[in-house]
Amino acid sequence: MGAVIDRTSADAGATPASADAVPVAPTRRRPRAARRARAVSLVQKVVALLVALLIWHVFARTGGSAAGVPTPAELVETGSDMVTTGDYWSAVGNTLSSALIGFALSVLIGVPIGLLNGSFPAMERSTRFVIDFGRTIPGVAILPVVLLLFGSNRSMVLILVMFSAVWPILVQATYAAQQLSPQMRQVATSFRLSRTSRIRDIYFPSALPFLMTGLRISATISLLITISSEFLGGAPGLGQRLYSTLTVNDNDRMFVYVVTAALLGVALNWVLVAAQRRVLWWHPSEREKNR
Repeated sequence: MGAVIDRTSADAGATPASADAVPVAPTRRRPRAARRARAVSLVQKVVALLVALLIWHVFARTGGSAAGVPTPAELVETGSDMVTTGDYWSAVGNTLSSALIGFALSVLIGVPIGLLNGSFPAMERSTRFVIDFGRTIPGVAILPVVLLLFGSNRSMVLILVMFSAVWPILVQATYAAQQLSPQMRQVATSFRLSRTSRIRDIYFPSALPFLMTGLRISATISLLITISSEFLGGAPGLGQRLYSTLTVNDNDRMFVYVVTAALLGVALNWVLVAAQRRVLWWHPSEREKNR
C-alpha cells in the first residue's frame, strides 16, 4: 500500500513538471518563427517592388515612350536635381502642412460630435440622413463655391479638406459610442467610478479601435483632397506644380511630383499604422499580428 502511495505521489509530482515542459518548446520557437515570417515578408515586398520597376522600365521604353513617360533611372536623375532646390521643398511643405492642419481640424470637429451623436439614440436617428447625404458629396464638387468665397489660397484648401475628411471620423466616432456594451456601463456604475475615470479607463479604450480606423481613412482623404484642390484651384503646393508642369509638357518633373505625392501618402499611412500598433497593443487584432 505504501509503495502504491509512493508511486502515485511520484506520478503526481511528475505531472506538473511535464505540464510545465509542454509550453517551453513553442515559446522558444515562436520568436524564431516570427523573425522568419518577417524576413519572408520583406523579401516578397522587395521582389514585388523590383518587378514593378521592371514593368515600368519596359513600358517607358516601348509604349510609353511616345507619351514621354520617363524610366525609373531618368526619374531618379531628375529627382536628385529637384530635391536640392527650395521650390521643391516649398511645394512639399505647403501640401503637407495643409493636409495635416485640415486633418487635425477634422479630428477636433468629428470626434466630439460623433461621440455625442452616438451616445443619444434619438439624436443619431435625427442626424442619420444628414450625415449619409453629406458624406456622399465629393469634396471637389463644392470647389467652385469655395473658390468664390475664399479665393485660391490655403483657406480654400482647408475648407475642402475638412468637408471631405470629417465624415469618416464622425461616422466611426458614432459607431464607437454605440458599440459600448451595457455591461461596461454597469461595471463603471458598480465601482462608482468618477466621470474622468470612466472616460479614461472604459469609454476611451473601447472607442479607440473605431477611431483609429476613421483616422487612417481621413488622413488619406486629407492628402488626396489637398493635392486635388491645389491642382484644380491653383493654391500653392504639389498640386499646383503638377498642373504647371503638365501645361508645359515637362513630363520628367511632373512624374517626380507624382512620385513625391505617393511617397507622402505611404509615409503618412506608415506613421498611422505605427501609432495604431502602439496605442492598440492590447487589442486582439494587434496581438494576432505579433504572434
